[in-house]
Amino acid sequence: MTVGFIGFGEAASSIALGLHEEGVTDILCYDAMQEDSRYRDRIEEKIHACGGTKEENPGDVCRKAEVVISAVPSDRAVSAAEAAAEGIREGLLFLDVSTASPAEKRTIGAMVEEKGALFIDGAMLGALLRDKHRVPMLLSGKGAQALKEKMDPYHMKLEIVEGEPGTATSIKFIRSITAKGLSCLLIESLRAAQKFGVEQLIVDSFLDSYGADFIRIIDGYVSGAILHAERREHEMQNVVDFLKSESLPCTMAEAARQELERLRDERVKDRFEGGVPREWRKVLDEWNL
Repeated sequence: MTVGFIGFGEAASSIALGLHEEGVTDILCYDAMQEDSRYRDRIEEKIHACGGTKEENPGDVCRKAEVVISAVPSDRAVSAAEAAAEGIREGLLFLDVSTASPAEKRTIGAMVEEKGALFIDGAMLGALLRDKHRVPMLLSGKGAQALKEKMDPYHMKLEIVEGEPGTATSIKFIRSITAKGLSCLLIESLRAAQKFGVEQLIVDSFLDSYGADFIRIIDGYVSGAILHAERREHEMQNVVDFLKSESLPCTMAEAARQELERLRDERVKDRFEGGVPREWRKVLDEWNL
């Protein structure tokens, strides 16, 4: 089987590496930044790690692959599909795992299906670096069942939810109110604790209340919010817009969006010379308050 990726950042490269470990040998990769000197070497390292082949454009990926996974930033999901359109053909399974809005997912779905391909709206709900291709993923859209059957032999954790494209994304958005909100709450709490020198006491109290495994959430959520603030801020803006469109409260979602915006605008991730650490203690130790 040939699997293609449009966008080859953390999400796509993690899934591709997992599929490679499962025995998928034909992996095609395209990223809009692949010729940019700032990102070229890192992207090529990721492509090499999964035994992949770099393609010149998204259309070529779609022409050659049986399954295409589009994993681009949410604000580029529609334009990425437009760029891929010339290669989209009958029988192709086109999975979009971005956090584009439900309305944008429907727009992409219409574009894909106009070419005779099957579209799938995908929503990832786990830790990609840990789970790779086995990250829990919700699927909606006409191609959901066909994709699940195609990928089940490779042990992907795919769950179909009934509904049109955008349904899976809507569920992820609702989950993000808590997930992204919790990451921002942890950062605010730990920064305050550090100010008074009681950060370990605070973390210990969390572990007493929520169990020892909660340390994985603290580590992952604190580092992840800093590392991916720009992408997540845009996602939370989509969440806020989604909630408003349904006449639902969005106070907490908007607060999380504002905190991610601050992390982005202050370029907090650039304060870590060796990259953002994956442990909360190291994050606080290296963060210039």
